[in-house]
Amino acid sequence: LIFYEKGDFEKAATEFNLVLAGDPDNDRAHYYLGATYAEMKSDEKALEEFLRVPEKSDLFVDARIQAAYLYDRRDQTQKAIEAVQSALKKKNDQKEIYGLLASFYRKQKDYPKAIEAMEQVITLDAKNDQAHFQLGALHDENKNKESSIASMKKAIELNPQNAAALNYLGYTWAEMGIQLDEAESLIQRALKIEPNDGFYIDSLGWVYYQKGDYGKAVEHLERAVELTVDDPTIIEHLGDAYEKTGKMDRALARYREAVKKSKEDEQIKRIREKIQRLERKI
Repeated sequence: LIFYEKGDFEKAATEFNLVLAGDPDNDRAHYYLGATYAEMKSDEKALEEFLRVPEKSDLFVDARIQAAYLYDRRDQTQKAIEAVQSALKKKNDQKEIYGLLASFYRKQKDYPKAIEAMEQVITLDAKNDQAHFQLGALHDENKNKESSIASMKKAIELNPQNAAALNYLGYTWAEMGIQLDEAESLIQRALKIEPNDGFYIDSLGWVYYQKGDYGKAVEHLERAVELTVDDPTIIEHLGDAYEKTGKMDRALARYREAVKKSKEDEQIKRIREKIQRLERKI
């Protein structure tokens, strides 16, 4: 353990293996040897050691969680889920474990199961504003705007300084083209907390766009692009605002930039249609 704490992982591995040579069932040695191999990026060996920690051990839950992280690092998300589930069978009162499970289901795009796991976090900690925020984001990804909005409102009620929730709700309403004055107020509150967040500035610019104040939209969206650089949605927003203000060449340039940076098929198709439309006009 001293070698491990000092970062001398080669010596630590040697010592833990010596312990196991004389005591093959030593659960602590298996766990810390797994941790040592993980630090050495020997994932296969680390997994073997973590999975050798028996269920009766006090270290079983931690070993399965560490195994889950390693599986995730190897893009074996289903195995990561199974490792977390085995930990939950022994200890089902830790919100962090349910949160981890939710993140793995989200990675699989299994939003109903991710939502179910996040709801367990809230069952264990009902006043956790971040959990309500994460639940709202999952509902949004599951195409349930009503539930997403309700969760964001709850997050803000629990913590009026939750800038991410303030922005998320404001941007949601802006995207829907509703309650734009309230959306603007929410995003302004978020920006008082984090004044240089490019994504929040984009949200405010999009509110102005939806209100038809295209000059203000351009001003804020140009600043958002400066701060975020590579986000295709923000670049597309700026292109939309340029088009509305008659700056067709600038709009076309931004659309071409956005389509190169986007990885979403639906967005790429939408932007290409905008490019084709503008090319016919110019």
